[in-house]
Amino acid sequence: MSDIDGDIDLLEGVGWSCGAYGPGFDLVPSKLRRPWLRPGTVCRSPLIGRLMRDASPIVSVVAPAGYGKTTLLAQWAEDNGQAFAWVSVDEADNEPKALFTYIAEALDAVRPIGEPVFGALASPASSVSGSVVPRLGAAFASMTTPVVLVLDDVHLLHDTEGWAALSVLADHVPDGSRLVLAGRDQLPLRVARLRAEGKITEIGPADLSLTREEAASLLRNAGVVLSEAEVAALHRRTEGWPAGLYLAALAIRAGGSLPGAAGSFGGDDRFVSEYVESEFLARISARNREFLTRTAVLERMSGPLCEAVLDRPGAAADLAGLARSNLLLVPVDRRGQWYRYHHLFRDMLLAELECTEPGLLPVLRRRAASWYLGNGMPEEALEYSMAAGDVEEAARLAGEFSLQREPGPGALAGGAAGLRGRVPAEHRSRTPAVPSLTAAELRVLPMLATHLSFREIGAELFVSRHTVRSQAMSLYRKLGASSRSQAVARSRELGLLDSDDRLPSAGQG
Repeated sequence: MSDIDGDIDLLEGVGWSCGAYGPGFDLVPSKLRRPWLRPGTVCRSPLIGRLMRDASPIVSVVAPAGYGKTTLLAQWAEDNGQAFAWVSVDEADNEPKALFTYIAEALDAVRPIGEPVFGALASPASSVSGSVVPRLGAAFASMTTPVVLVLDDVHLLHDTEGWAALSVLADHVPDGSRLVLAGRDQLPLRVARLRAEGKITEIGPADLSLTREEAASLLRNAGVVLSEAEVAALHRRTEGWPAGLYLAALAIRAGGSLPGAAGSFGGDDRFVSEYVESEFLARISARNREFLTRTAVLERMSGPLCEAVLDRPGAAADLAGLARSNLLLVPVDRRGQWYRYHHLFRDMLLAELECTEPGLLPVLRRRAASWYLGNGMPEEALEYSMAAGDVEEAARLAGEFSLQREPGPGALAGGAAGLRGRVPAEHRSRTPAVPSLTAAELRVLPMLATHLSFREIGAELFVSRHTVRSQAMSLYRKLGASSRSQAVARSRELGLLDSDDRLPSAGQG
């Protein structure tokens, strides 16, 4: 047991005291105790090692629900010899003096911080910015014992005075100590400045996503034994989201671990929909929920595209706001212009749209096709025309753009013959026996004929190298090829690639 745990247990047994001053409300002792780790929790050793190595005074741990933010910090506290002061934030802490009373108590349990701080907190005449924060900041800065101060669930704080006071406190973290802010939403701190000054360590969804090995460990600990291929499939489907993997384990166990259960798991599963409803959708407005369900028809989103598809002014601002809230939106560029939904989240939203507004699906897809066509992206326009059931329009697009392909490393779709291959045979002038390829495979196919490696193709398409490899392997199988060059040659024979496409150099991929 650490020193702080002992101090909290002692205080809990005899009643709270703030020196000669008492708070104007009853303190909740459990808010100052770090959570216990559940047996069988996957150890996040690489992340803990990074937190221990980094010396930045501020640590930001921001990710949607179910990514294991609290678990990571609890493991760090358990493995670290440093003293930890922990505050689990709740809605009541939007009263700034309540929040800073808990922070003062947490720090005081590590090392006494002095009566002036508690006096300022107890005085009805004192202000947080003018009295409490300067005294608490000075006491924190003068602490000789390094301490990690954790404020968990800070997304529940929406009081601007409280956040302004926390920003000031962040400037008083002494050498060797850390201030950790963990929550679901982007922090209203001057993160860009802290980043430029090297004063912040940022942990996000990509860092918290489980590796395939960690996913296998989670599933085993949950009592589910799967083959390597099934684990890999679940890992891809959940994108390493810890909650998604655990929900998959629950679904598989509930189904009696039937063969193929792992492969059939998706966002429309009851366990996923109930979790997403309670942890995500219950927090948002009806307008934002409508935005989410209707834009789920899109594989990726930008502000202008969303405005066109929803036919609603302000949709771009809605997208920006939802992106800031970390609502299982994944950025696909570094400029914050394009996003996509997490696979399971999109599955769930699409299932809801199909249930509640099925007649709207083709309408939304036609609008997407029109926007892509108007913005010089005929391949995507074809894809949405096909999804909307507009076969004649798709055939027209395929014919119109069949000879306008400019092969190169930036091409994102199948180009001329690839477009033709996606239109039903009765709507084409020629009918080669082409295999049925998915939209993702058609994006990868023309890239196989370039000089790019799988890693470089992934960078072009905003997917991982492993995703590209998986899609390439599927293409090889469907084309009856055993290598990349054979797949390219076979695709040319079928008219899926133009004859002037370049073959890759040997050893790529």
